[in-house]
Amino acid sequence: MYMKKKILLTSGIITSGLVTIEIFGTYQLCNNNIFCVNVLDVLFINLLPIIPLFLFSLITYKMHNNIYRVWLRFSYIWIPLAMLAVFFAPEYSADWMFPVVKGTVAFFSSALYTIFSTIIVLWLWAKQRDMESKKNI
Repeated sequence: MYMKKKILLTSGIITSGLVTIEIFGTYQLCNNNIFCVNVLDVLFINLLPIIPLFLFSLITYKMHNNIYRVWLRFSYIWIPLAMLAVFFAPEYSADWMFPVVKGTVAFFSSALYTIFSTIIVLWLWAKQRDMESKKNI
């Protein structure tokens, strides 16, 4: 239970920071300081996969512990890999057909994480519910 609270709190704080950056804008927060704007842009893009982590930790918080543990093991692998992929993605792309830049890598890694997490949680939840209904018979 302690790990659930720790992950929920940490990802919630990071998510609220990212939402604050998005609401107020980097130029307004940095008073048009270019260095500060660049740092916040890089920070925002690299930490973008934390937002779905917060949402799914919120969803799985009240679920059975085994569902949470399986989803968390998946997250332990996916989130660092997504952050590394965003970090190593180029800033700009010369390819007009398939531009691979930090923003698209962050978006697609977050979208895939959301899809896979939804599948994992729903599959395990249905399996758990099926097992409970068989016990009650």
